[in-house]
Amino acid sequence: MTAYRYARRAEVLGESVYDHTPGAIVLNSGLAYPPLLPDVVREAMEAVRDRPGESLQYGPLMGLDNLRDEIAAFAGADGVTCGRENVLVTHGAKSALDLACRVFVEPGDRIIVTRPTYMTALQIMRCHGATFLDVGQDEEGFDTEELEARLMLLRRNGERMPKLLFDVPDFHNPTGITTSAARRQRLVELAERHGFVILEDDPYRRLRFEGEPVPPVKSFDSGGVVIALGTVSKILAPGLRVGWAIGPGEVVDRMAMQKADGGSSPFAQRIVAELMRGNEMARHIDELSAEMRRHRDAMVEAFGDFLPEAEVRVPRGGYFLWAALPEGTDAEAVARIALRHGAEVSSGRLCYPNDVPGHHIRLAYSFVDVEAIREGVRRLGDAYREYSSSA
Repeated sequence: MTAYRYARRAEVLGESVYDHTPGAIVLNSGLAYPPLLPDVVREAMEAVRDRPGESLQYGPLMGLDNLRDEIAAFAGADGVTCGRENVLVTHGAKSALDLACRVFVEPGDRIIVTRPTYMTALQIMRCHGATFLDVGQDEEGFDTEELEARLMLLRRNGERMPKLLFDVPDFHNPTGITTSAARRQRLVELAERHGFVILEDDPYRRLRFEGEPVPPVKSFDSGGVVIALGTVSKILAPGLRVGWAIGPGEVVDRMAMQKADGGSSPFAQRIVAELMRGNEMARHIDELSAEMRRHRDAMVEAFGDFLPEAEVRVPRGGYFLWAALPEGTDAEAVARIALRHGAEVSSGRLCYPNDVPGHHIRLAYSFVDVEAIREGVRRLGDAYREYSSSA
């Protein structure tokens, strides 16, 4: 048997969040809701019939010009000033994050993140050898006072200052919190003062159920300290694998040169460009938002009925719900028992960059219908009671 000498990042073989147990109700992954996947037959046919030389070839490194224009207009509607030259099309938002890390991060560099944060982002950043400065959240989102104090301490001690800050400011994954406008502006001020770049990951921004939208962090940026990461994965379909980065031209140009896949699929880009241009995406988002609100309400109600011991934060949009089981609960054990009961949920452990409180559960209400959501939470409640009776 060959003794493979694996890279450190590949030494531990974990479980994929994209693979699921047959027959289980999936409540742990932000998959798209199958009945609302968009019909793209017309756009796909037009792409291969009218533009085969574009759609079926390698694409331009920066992305199709007309899609970049549509993305710039999409961001502009939110108050972000940008043009085609500021937009890089990527293979989803995770690819954009990876490219930003390739451009900025050397092994040992610090990245600022919330505590907890998006677990897949942590995996990507760890692959680049990053370490983490983790900062808490409150009801206004990113705790900028704690961040400022931590940065000042690093500076006084002569330690290496962070290069990047990563956050999901709208309907945060996993907590569901939305960062206030004042905090967003403060983040930009701190980035300018301390020399780090903000990666604003915003896949859920348009999926708002109530309340008024908060301006993007990028809209407060006049000095080029924010790179906005976006995707159609949550607002159209993840299988299209179309995302983007919006930032200073010199930065997105460098990110483009780090692409291992060359130009992202022009076939998928053409489909997305047509959906954006014809306003089909806007209509789809309206329909999807209404349906996701029903799903959220069903999950929150189910927790009240079947697992009232949990403390649930009600998100005002997005895909995810964050639940705190009673202090001292081993959420990983509860998740394992829940799987035996036929419900897939995730412990919050993977969402913490450093110290890990073990009693949180991360759930998604995006994939299954309201009846399955209720049944899945009922099974989770049964699992918790089984755990409690044997603890």
